[in-house]
Amino acid sequence: MATEQRPDQLSPWQAQAMAVPEAFDLFLGGGRGGGKTFTLAAIFLRHCEQHGDEARCLVVRKSFPGLQDLEAEFRSYFTKVYGDKLRFDGQKHRFTLPNGATVQLDQLERENDFAKYQGKSFSHIAVDEAGQYASPALTDRLRSSLRAPAGVPTRFILIANPGGVGHAWLVRRYALKEPWKPYIDEATGFDFVSIASTYRDNEFIDRDRYAKNLMASCATDPELGRAWLEGDWSVLRGAYFSSVIDEQRVRVEPWPELPLPDQWDTDRWKIYLAHDFGSAAPSVTYLCAQSPGAEGPDGYFYPKGSVVLVDEESTTSPDDLNAGLGLTVPDQADRIISMCKQWRASPRGVADDAIFNNNGSQSGTIGDEFRKAGVSFTKAHKGSRLAGWQIMRRMLADAGTPDRPGLYVSRNCQVWWQTVPALPRDPRKPEDVDSTAADHAADACRYALTGYQPLPHVEFAFNN
Repeated sequence: MATEQRPDQLSPWQAQAMAVPEAFDLFLGGGRGGGKTFTLAAIFLRHCEQHGDEARCLVVRKSFPGLQDLEAEFRSYFTKVYGDKLRFDGQKHRFTLPNGATVQLDQLERENDFAKYQGKSFSHIAVDEAGQYASPALTDRLRSSLRAPAGVPTRFILIANPGGVGHAWLVRRYALKEPWKPYIDEATGFDFVSIASTYRDNEFIDRDRYAKNLMASCATDPELGRAWLEGDWSVLRGAYFSSVIDEQRVRVEPWPELPLPDQWDTDRWKIYLAHDFGSAAPSVTYLCAQSPGAEGPDGYFYPKGSVVLVDEESTTSPDDLNAGLGLTVPDQADRIISMCKQWRASPRGVADDAIFNNNGSQSGTIGDEFRKAGVSFTKAHKGSRLAGWQIMRRMLADAGTPDRPGLYVSRNCQVWWQTVPALPRDPRKPEDVDSTAADHAADACRYALTGYQPLPHVEFAFNN
């Protein structure tokens, strides 16, 4: 049975979370219903009581509608502590405590929203539902407003559940770290502690009923429901490709070489590139091999029509899977040619149709620029996204079967493995991938499966 939680009551998990020294930033992960919002309110309250009017706390979410429930919980919590001495400004979404400390709730959705934080100072900043951000860029930028007078500690807190467009970057940075053990976040250089809870840690809710309601809310996506209940970030649940990606079937070890061009008399492996273009966003290029129905250089048999992503060239930022390095077309072409040179493959293949659109540049289209730089792309004729995703799902599901073409991905393709397995569904169109997520590797892979007109392997003659 549920019992109302008083502000002076903490579950054992909450008490342990409160005991983490304030010098450490926090990642509160795990499943839903674990009491993370109550914990955040308690952390803010302690900070405000200790530092009075020098304590200024901020919590952001991606949208104002998303703040409504959080605001109601905070209002209930602080009212129980201060009664009518608490002041609340509904227009500014700001609580003012009797000692002058403030707790503000606000929205941060896009780059333009950040302007309202410039020049402002907060001693504690929290990002709630951090998994709604496809990239960490905005949340990282909030740190520029994290400053306080001497003697007042500052702290950054991230709260998230598995799934969502930000699943990949949260896993890479925080979610799989050893719980309760301090570490340095390599992206920001700050000391962090990651802790996780599930509904089982919350004795103040009716846990059985909560679990049933949560699973019912995910009736069309039971894998996501289980991820929310169990808080397991390491298992690829609730994602678009989760039911068809089995690493033991799909992942292959790096090939020592490409199949020799004269290995088969009539039917040869087809070697080609598949490219998704980006500059501010990442570009991703795959060196692909289509099987004639034969053994590959690794000694494994690949049914006819199977596609192997042999290698990957990407301009993905190491700190943000949804950001590119801003390289020009000639610079990208040099990197692609360098990859092809290592494999003695021709730098030709298919790319997103959009790079062949005339953008008014004197250099012609982006496709023209690539051709002049030595990389020859033709249109992928990508067609419907949904049709392409279904082909990709089918070939992932058929990987490892002896008589059906499958999709196989080398361990070399790091961005593919970092992003594709965790891609979420579009919340408004569940049959599609959420296009705000880091889907650049998935797009390049889709072009590899749908846009290529088979050509024989031709060994490329490189100049020394």
